[in-house]
Amino acid sequence: LTVLVAGCAVAPTQEMSDARQSVQAARDAGAERYAQENMRNAREYLEKAERELELRFFSRARHDAIVAKSEALKARDLALAIREAEAAIQSSQVSGKVLEEARQTLRDAREAAARGRLHKALELAERARRLARAAP
Repeated sequence: LTVLVAGCAVAPTQEMSDARQSVQAARDAGAERYAQENMRNAREYLEKAERELELRFFSRARHDAIVAKSEALKARDLALAIREAEAAIQSSQVSGKVLEEARQTLRDAREAAARGRLHKALELAERARRLARAAP
């Protein structure tokens, strides 16, 4: 029991650092634009973890920092996927129906992201990228 209590009494320094870095990496990737819901969640959990840390609620702070990091990583991944699809469409060698399908799929990915449908948005962004890079 003493070991468990001692383990909980240690400030979650690494978890807090990881969460802060992940939120910044997501911002740098453009997640504020493409993954607003996940970014909002990440910021809220990080702020909550910081308040809990000040109150010395280390176990809660650790948990919320881990959730903040997870949300930020999801946001970053989605932002990067959409940006890659945009770049692929911009430099695409395909034309006509295939290129228009890629553009529509990217629009669908953005819409899914706006609705908080992360997995669908990732899937559609990847599909748009593949379509744009299809051999002519």
